[in-house]
Amino acid sequence: MARLEGKTAIVTGGTSGIGRDTCVRFAREGARVLLTGRGKERGLETVAAVEAAGGVAWFEPHDVTSEDDWKRVIEKADDCFGRLDILVNNAGIFTYGPIEETSADDFDWMWKVNSEGVFLGLKYGLEIMRKNPNKGAIVNISSLSGLVGHADVMAYCTTKAASIMMTKVAAMEAAPHVRVNALAPGPVWNELLEREHAGQDLEAMKEYYRNDQPLKFLGDSSDVTNGVVYLASDESRYVTGSILRIDAGRGAD
Repeated sequence: MARLEGKTAIVTGGTSGIGRDTCVRFAREGARVLLTGRGKERGLETVAAVEAAGGVAWFEPHDVTSEDDWKRVIEKADDCFGRLDILVNNAGIFTYGPIEETSADDFDWMWKVNSEGVFLGLKYGLEIMRKNPNKGAIVNISSLSGLVGHADVMAYCTTKAASIMMTKVAAMEAAPHVRVNALAPGPVWNELLEREHAGQDLEAMKEYYRNDQPLKFLGDSSDVTNGVVYLASDESRYVTGSILRIDAGRGAD
């Protein structure tokens, strides 16, 4: 039996990277998926990938910073599924920049997407999931950067640290009906990281990331989705308020 057989899920930021791979993996594990994001074309590409994997998916345009959008997405999930078993708060943004070159507007925008977006997901996700007699699971995609400080990413580290604390607080409030956990991935090579290093020697960048962690191995999105499936499934029924690092040991020091 598939690990998510019969379950229903919302995945934000499902148009690329970890979000897209999560949607496809969920489908292979038996879940029906409502994926959200800003780009309709890329969203429909994910729907096609889910269908190619034998699954069922819907795409809904979604600005995670908008309370009205969250209400609409939750209503759509209720229409599609009749209940909600899993919510993956994956949508996020990332930019480099030293503190003195980071504008207040840039910081505010990253805060709204990476932090307020998670808050709104928890707020409205819990509202519908508390009605589910089968209980539910929320997985917040945070980052190793929410646990370990890194130079030139003040805004990103701060917002991801906030999502980790939100996870812990929400786990206490949502229990015993809904479990809330977070993933803290280190660098994984996918289209998003590749885009961040556009114009650079990509093979050299891959080698840098490999050598910057104890396992000397550069993972990809599938390494993260393994953890998402675990935290979303009944296999983790005894786990809530936890932060699962998937980072090749990079944060072990």
